[in-house]
Amino acid sequence: METTREAVIDEVLRPAATQESAVEAFIDLELGAKPHRRNHDQHIAGPLPLIIGITGHRDVRPEDVTSLEASLRSEFERLRELYPSTPFVVLNSLAEGSDRLAARVALELGFRLVVVLPMARDLYEADFAAESLGEFRALLAQAEHSFELPLMSNRMPEEVVPHGPAREQQYAQVGAYLASHSTILFALWDGVHLNKVGGTSQIVRFKLEGVPAPYARTHSELDAPDCGPVYQIVTPRHSNPNTTEQPFTVRKIYPSEYASREDAEQAFRDIYERMETLNSDAVRYSSELRDHFTESEAYLFPEDLTKELPEPLRGIRAFYAITDVLSQRAQKRTFQVLQILLTFVWLAAVFFELYSGLLPATSMIALYLGMFVCAYASYKWADWRGYQTRYLDYRALAEGLRVQFFWKLAGIEESVADYYLRKQKSELEWIRNAVRSSMMETSSDQGSREQPAAGALRFVLTHWVEDQAKYFSKAAHRDHERLHRLERRVTILFGAALALAIFQLAWGTANMVIILCVAVLPVAAALVHHYLEKNAFSEHKRQYTRMSIFYTRAKHHLRELIDTGRLPEAQDFLAELGREALVENGDWILTHRDRPLEVPKGG
Repeated sequence: METTREAVIDEVLRPAATQESAVEAFIDLELGAKPHRRNHDQHIAGPLPLIIGITGHRDVRPEDVTSLEASLRSEFERLRELYPSTPFVVLNSLAEGSDRLAARVALELGFRLVVVLPMARDLYEADFAAESLGEFRALLAQAEHSFELPLMSNRMPEEVVPHGPAREQQYAQVGAYLASHSTILFALWDGVHLNKVGGTSQIVRFKLEGVPAPYARTHSELDAPDCGPVYQIVTPRHSNPNTTEQPFTVRKIYPSEYASREDAEQAFRDIYERMETLNSDAVRYSSELRDHFTESEAYLFPEDLTKELPEPLRGIRAFYAITDVLSQRAQKRTFQVLQILLTFVWLAAVFFELYSGLLPATSMIALYLGMFVCAYASYKWADWRGYQTRYLDYRALAEGLRVQFFWKLAGIEESVADYYLRKQKSELEWIRNAVRSSMMETSSDQGSREQPAAGALRFVLTHWVEDQAKYFSKAAHRDHERLHRLERRVTILFGAALALAIFQLAWGTANMVIILCVAVLPVAAALVHHYLEKNAFSEHKRQYTRMSIFYTRAKHHLRELIDTGRLPEAQDFLAELGREALVENGDWILTHRDRPLEVPKGG
């Protein structure tokens, strides 16, 4: 008997989590997917969280707790004031001392608390005495989400029971997770560098220098590691009351790869500001999102198959829909501004030619200048609003989320952030950060593979590979038609100008209307060509044709692998397919970034 689609999903996917992500919270409150549950003091925030990792000393002195809480609270409040539309998640392992201090402050301020445990909960709780265990469980109960990291090196649980190298390696692993998944790492640290495995200074190095093997995927030495800032709260401790800086002050430490501290500050400020921009747009245009949200979700994966998906996968699907709708909105505005701008430039040419011949009045030259002012005003408005940047960034983010969704559905736990836009790291780093943030609650073991099931892989085949093959085939045909239609217009306009010039030459008597047409028709042709170049229709046709062939070949090969039961090979093939798709998406972004919106020169 044929297995139902729902049964296959139920068999191959984990049970849905009960906690809400930032995306679900945004959908509940702003898009009206569920009844509103906003508290009286709950501010409106978008779907993309800024993740604050916490590390620090366990042996915090009791007399320092109030001062440390004040310093940490001040920094948290400052971030919330700077980025009011951004939700904040505190990622924490709830070890004694600094971790719990930070968790209390975060909960007090209404930040979401997500707990990542270095090992199974029962093994971890062996660290704590009775009173400490009660505090741990009370804070854990207030977390919105928690999960356990697997044991490294195929160890058995009994190997990490005693305090020793195996247990310390688990603490190092959770520190690596905090470093790699946080936007900012807060370290309650005395500033002394030690060689202790799993210690605060090691986790600080992970954040500033990149996470090494065996705690992260190996990468080429030519490939810059993922790094980020550390906000140190200078913290005395029982074992070392003497600190390298004034106690309780905040030091911002940046990776050494930047030429100067100012460059580093600006680079990370750009990341936070772009995250804030997306969240602000999501809140501001929530009514438009609501109108198109369900349609965009269904485009990625059908609604009737979504009910049994785990919560994290539903969150990625919803986040994809938000970024997709925002991208379409910005794309529409970009094209509208380009058309308006070119229209003003053409009208400027018409008025100048009228002033030169038919109507040599001051009003014509005034209108000529007015059209150029309008053209530049349109350009400046679009540039200030960042329509093209929003369009390209949100499109890039949506495409990264598409690959991440289907990788996860296929049991591939690798993060798109490890591969996506690495060559454009400086200006598009926020997109990689956003993808990683969306994955924070979906997996505890980045880079691992679940045993794939045929049902799940067939869903991926149908709703990703086959859908993309159809899309690129249609897109290639669409842009081929657009390209030829616009090229015909250019030819017709130039041909008409040439024919009128020949007619005027043969007639002999000057006709000012014909002369005007001879002058302005080539300008119109040049502007149509400019529009064609800015939209890269020629490049699209070639790229979309290549991608259509690419996905068509992929669907045949993947179907063969699934039909013959070679499921691990199918999973490996999907991982390779995703990486190739990410490269193509990166190339598409670069194509358009090389064609910024601007007023035509010499128009």
